[in-house]
Amino acid sequence: MSPQTKEWAEARIKEREQLLRYQVFTKIRKSDIPEGTWIVDTKWVYLVKRKADGTIEKYKARKVGRGFTQEEGINYNETYTQMMRTETFKILLVITLHREWAIRQWDVVAAYLQALLKHDIYITDINEEGETEYWKLHKALYGLKQAGYE
Repeated sequence: MSPQTKEWAEARIKEREQLLRYQVFTKIRKSDIPEGTWIVDTKWVYLVKRKADGTIEKYKARKVGRGFTQEEGINYNETYTQMMRTETFKILLVITLHREWAIRQWDVVAAYLQALLKHDIYITDINEEGETEYWKLHKALYGLKQAGYE
């Protein structure tokens, strides 16, 4: 057992609370899942966030879908995410610097958790008591094939 067991449990609880706050899923009974429905596998990803001086800032846990367990045409169709080409970014950066414009950067908190899903996706979770829970997703979860597209 890890010496940080308590910290990881708290991080998982925080992540579940965030998923609930953004209305990413609804807990359901296994019997509510339509017969023959593919349940997408999930896992927890853990990260220790550190300050500039190397001390621990926080323990972060993220619930992610294991997209490779999805089936095309059943629980996803599109996977394309439009991205800017590196060359385009460099040209824009040079123009910006030449004209002495300000450059700003931002991050959308929980960006993927904002995207509504077009397919019915069901996943499982093991709660802190060790019991299996079933979730119906309403919004994208990191790791799903269509998360970036949505």
